[in-house]
Amino acid sequence: MELILSCFPGVGIFDRAFEAEGFCVVRGPDLLWGGDIRRFHPPAGKFWGVKGGSPCQDFSSARRAPPTGEGAELMGEFARVVTEASPEWWLLENVPRAPDLRIDGYSYQRVDVNQAWYSGVSRLRHFQFGSRSGVTIDIPRGEPVRGAEPAALACDGRSFGEVCRLQGLPLEFDLPPFTAREKKRAVGNAVPLVMGRVVAQAIRRAYGLDTGPTPVFDGTGCERRRCLCGCGRRVTERALYASATCRKRGQRQREKASRATGRPVTP
Repeated sequence: MELILSCFPGVGIFDRAFEAEGFCVVRGPDLLWGGDIRRFHPPAGKFWGVKGGSPCQDFSSARRAPPTGEGAELMGEFARVVTEASPEWWLLENVPRAPDLRIDGYSYQRVDVNQAWYSGVSRLRHFQFGSRSGVTIDIPRGEPVRGAEPAALACDGRSFGEVCRLQGLPLEFDLPPFTAREKKRAVGNAVPLVMGRVVAQAIRRAYGLDTGPTPVFDGTGCERRRCLCGCGRRVTERALYASATCRKRGQRQREKASRATGRPVTP
């Protein structure tokens, strides 16, 4: 299992995505829990990778106040942590307007990713990646889902449950220590679960490690399954078949199996 360090972990949703893809994640300090990356010094040579999502408010297109300078400062702290930890690769998530982050000894790559390539939710996030060996990552792209819902935001009028759904979290997800406003902010600011898994898989593929199929979600927080008729098309968790034709094919398959076994076969 590959050991990686997570900077600015927040409530750990980006970390969940990497853990789902087989990484062992060590969470660094976060202001949310009383920690501060500015006082953090990681051990050298212990982590295969370092990832994080530094605060984006200074670079956001939705910003209404002048930049504070904290965004650039904390990106610099992330670079310092990478230099001290000396991993094989690093990954920084932020908004598309974030400046380039160059770290001595590492290659450099910028990638924009749209959540609508993999789910019924539209959200654009930005990733920067570097490696000592010059490896680059290849993010699978597709056509955005038509009619995709707008992204979950930290401070919009939607409920906490809606924000969790749009971020791909299970219905039972909760943050008991937080107020309702704090919960929405923490989840709304996170990397959507499906997007995090796609990026984690891209890193594994870049290094020749086994990965599963690209996760695809239906915008309700439920991972899509394959149609039961065997056609290979994906369906939502609530559906068994992709179309009326598939349902008829499935019915014929059940009737055939029932005749062969002498017992009724349910879908």
